[in-house]
Amino acid sequence: MNALVFTSMAVKVMKEIRLRWVAGEEHIATESAPRRPCGGLWRPDSPENRETLQNIVEAAIEAYGPGSHWIEEREA
Repeated sequence: MNALVFTSMAVKVMKEIRLRWVAGEEHIATESAPRRPCGGLWRPDSPENRETLQNIVEAAIEAYGPGSHWIEEREA
């Protein structure tokens, strides 16, 4: 008789990341003018992709101010 053997396997949830930003002064939200973010293409959340996006975010925040750029995540 053949028996089925089930083993516990850790399932890694795959994530994707992308760069998000708002144009011009739109990153300063007001009641009459809410933020309207733009977004880039989704990429796998690898150490290399995350480091690249983090470097872009840091440079963009320095140029455009806090809240202008960020990294968005989702489950793939």
